[in-house]
Amino acid sequence: MLFGFMAVERFPEHLGALPELTAIRVVEGPVRHIRDGDTIEVAGTPVRFGSLDCAERGTVRGDAATRRMRELVAEQPLTCALNGRTSYDRSIGRCTLPDGRDVAAQMIREGLCGRYW
Repeated sequence: MLFGFMAVERFPEHLGALPELTAIRVVEGPVRHIRDGDTIEVAGTPVRFGSLDCAERGTVRGDAATRRMRELVAEQPLTCALNGRTSYDRSIGRCTLPDGRDVAAQMIREGLCGRYW
């Protein structure tokens, strides 16, 4: 069971609709705030991408990741499947763009962040 949970959290872009089907909660809406490269706020809910590990803001790589996240999700409604786990005040989950792309996978593909292990 632990491996299955880890797969859904760490590799959601490879699992089709499974992250949404197993989500405890789904939030949809516009991005209101970008905290950094791996944390955004959607419809008033802080979301930490479970599969993404970005450098911290205030570093060259962290600031680049934050800028790209802002460009990627600006003014777009996202759908976020939250798995019920939290990290500080953030719900952990996966978010997709209106065209179906996984936001975290896009950041990894572009080399701005790594996969969270």
